[in-house]
Amino acid sequence: MIYSTHPFNVNSSLSPIKALLFKIVFPVFLIWMAFGAAFAFSQEQESEPPSDPKKIRQILLLVSDQILRIQKELDSFKNMPSTKTVDKQREDLILQLDGLNHNFESLATQLQTDDFYQDKKKEDSGWSKELEGLIMPLLEAVSEVTEKPRRIERLKKRVAALEAQLAMFEVGHNNIKNLLTMDNQALDLKNPQTKKYLATLESLKNKYNVDLVQATLEETRRSLANELESTESIWDAGTRMSKDFFRHRGLNLVITVAIFFALWYLLTKLRTFIVGERSFIKFAPWTRKILVTAYSIMVLMLCVVSSLVALYFLNDWLLLSVIILFMLAIFWASRQFLPRMFQEVRLALNLGTVKENERLIWNGVPWKVDNLGLQATLVNPDLEGGQLQLPLGTLIGKLSRPVVEGEPWFPSQTGDWVILSDGTYGQVEQQTMEQVVVRLKGNTLKFYSTPEFMGSTPMNLSKGFRYDIEFGLDYSVQSRICDEIPKLFEKGLWTHLERHYQEDSPDFIYTKVSFDNAGASALNLKVIVDVEGRCAERHADIQRDIQSTLVRICNENNLTIPFNQLTVTLPDNLNTKV
Repeated sequence: MIYSTHPFNVNSSLSPIKALLFKIVFPVFLIWMAFGAAFAFSQEQESEPPSDPKKIRQILLLVSDQILRIQKELDSFKNMPSTKTVDKQREDLILQLDGLNHNFESLATQLQTDDFYQDKKKEDSGWSKELEGLIMPLLEAVSEVTEKPRRIERLKKRVAALEAQLAMFEVGHNNIKNLLTMDNQALDLKNPQTKKYLATLESLKNKYNVDLVQATLEETRRSLANELESTESIWDAGTRMSKDFFRHRGLNLVITVAIFFALWYLLTKLRTFIVGERSFIKFAPWTRKILVTAYSIMVLMLCVVSSLVALYFLNDWLLLSVIILFMLAIFWASRQFLPRMFQEVRLALNLGTVKENERLIWNGVPWKVDNLGLQATLVNPDLEGGQLQLPLGTLIGKLSRPVVEGEPWFPSQTGDWVILSDGTYGQVEQQTMEQVVVRLKGNTLKFYSTPEFMGSTPMNLSKGFRYDIEFGLDYSVQSRICDEIPKLFEKGLWTHLERHYQEDSPDFIYTKVSFDNAGASALNLKVIVDVEGRCAERHADIQRDIQSTLVRICNENNLTIPFNQLTVTLPDNLNTKV
């Protein structure tokens, strides 16, 4: 180690406070001068001539002196006990020494040396290293696929970097050479400062070896040319990678898939004897459903774990990593669907607001909940094709209720005659979950959507219907209207409509005529006739026959059918009937 005898000996010539100030101010001053010179050179090197070599040499001599001083102080710490304060001071001195060495190199070469050493100083952060370790097998597989294109790209970048570095090294080498070939007669070659200065320049001359960079550049160019000449076609590369995959990865994948499905098939078959219908222990329906669901989940987990264990023993870390990452991705993507999934599980276990074998209104139509599993099965026995498969999630928020015995599932059946609220009278030709087709008289077809048909409050005549007719007579029969006249009309209906009163299978199953009310112009009778549903096709015809028979009875018995009267009082108190 060379010790400095320079007059700036802090320990011998200055007080402690002044020495401390000197230690702080003088390095800052030298660093400021070094950076100022380097910055000025980087900003003006294209437009201005290089700095005066004598001035640069003077600054380098000052920097060399400061380097020797700091080295001497570091040597003094070797014999001191290791304490927190001593360690902190040693670290500060080392940082100062590194900075001064870097400044010396920048000033001697007149280059920004950070530009071509920056990549070497970059280090990966801790979390990136951990992430790389987790997905290393996948990265290696992708690296194998893209190895040649990436190698060519790296060589191209390497060539460009070496060309730039060669240009910079030539500049730095020339500047160092100029400093070494200068007139050094004015320097004291025995002075440690001068020796340090010249030794550092010789070291930098070897460091900025242009011939070595030139040889490396030529070798890199040759490697790049070889890679470009040996590039294979896309078809050949694809064929080679396919063969490699099926020779190694493909076989492992087939083994893993076979283990998964074999276990799944075997354990699914055993489910029937463990918790299914053939179980040795009898469970309640709702308990069996919960046990079947839990068993299925356990089987799925066991199959997945068995597949992963198989890949582990096959040492296929690529497929193992892919499957694990895929499962993690599914879990991460489905985390927001977990609440909805929980509700679907409740429905599947028959623990939700919709239960099996209950009545549910779906799109305005009643359905029976036949089954709840991965899908919901709804059934309506009165509709053609009345079975509906729905995703289980569509029933979230719906309500079902127990079925009432004998409760109809639809207002009509195919072939029934109906009257709708819009006055439509016809026969139901077809009814499905989407539409109801009604055939009118004259074979005209009228189409309704099923919810629209339900909203039309259809009256089903094929189950039986009633005529409720109000028939008025003149007030001249007021004395007979309560007893004699109703019997007269009942007898007349039986006489004129005898074909509808056959004893074996009568069309009219109930007939009743009675006095109803006294109107403003007539005494009204109420005629009630209940008719069998098989006569629904002749609903309008029978109604006309009954009206005609009532008029005919009046004609036969000289009964007057009144009309509305209006009494008008004239100014001379004369009454006129209109």
